Amino acid sequence: MNKLILFLFIPFVSFSQHRAFIGENSYPSTAVFQFDNKEDDLFVTFVKERDDIAIMLKTEYVWDYEEPTINGKMIIYLDNGKVLTSIEPIYLDYVDKFCISIYPLGESDIKAIINSNVNSVRYSIKTKNNIKNRIGSNSENYNIGNSLKELTKE
Repeated sequence: MNKLILFLFIPFVSFSQHRAFIGENSYPSTAVFQFDNKEDDLFVTFVKERDDIAIMLKTEYVWDYEEPTINGKMIIYLDNGKVLTSIEPIYLDYVDKFCISIYPLGESDIKAIINSNVNSVRYSIKTKNNIKNRIGSNSENYNIGNSLKELTKE
């Protein structure tokens, strides 16, 4: 009987993995974490392609005629005071009034996030004629390090 219960539980575990759909591809990912911002919330998730991990940022920006993107330097502030920086995104998109960007992370960045926690993320929304700097705060205190650790094991 115990083996039967274990056997029935396995499919639920194997299908509970998160996926991020980006363009024409899908990638294993962490859950989506909602960070607070004065303007519009920032949605943060980590995606994996082969052995590389990147951070995906998504936020609403309704002025599509301005051709907005999350672009330029992105800064991650950790709870332990460490600051991580990614200079430019490897992917940009604007879909359904949402700016989406993916920034690469180095192995040392990933280890730092796993050993601490993400406090906030600073990013810029760039349009034809303007730059709007924003900070999204992890006010729910999501344990992002544990989720990222699980993603690196896959």
